[in-house]
Amino acid sequence: MAGMCWLKTVFAVAAMVGLSLPLRAEPPLMRMTTPIPPGIASPHKVETRLDTLNFFDGFRDRATVDKLYDNLDFQRAVQTYLFALPVVSQAAPSRLNDAGFAS
Repeated sequence: MAGMCWLKTVFAVAAMVGLSLPLRAEPPLMRMTTPIPPGIASPHKVETRLDTLNFFDGFRDRATVDKLYDNLDFQRAVQTYLFALPVVSQAAPSRLNDAGFAS
């Protein structure tokens, strides 16, 4: 019976010591841990002319990906129009001559 009382006392003291230790806010540093410089961390939100772009751990979320692809499609459409404009401008006078309109 005395052995049980001693064992309970040891467990009670161990529990009090364990609960009184401060909790760590950061994980322990391992031998191969490299600190991340603050200048290269990616933000969680970026305000652009498109809209707010959201990131999680440096990766874009689904809504951000859709916005970016829509913007790329728009940019490519405008670029195609601008590249085709000189060709259309040169082809128009020759079509008018073929139709009988003299300049």
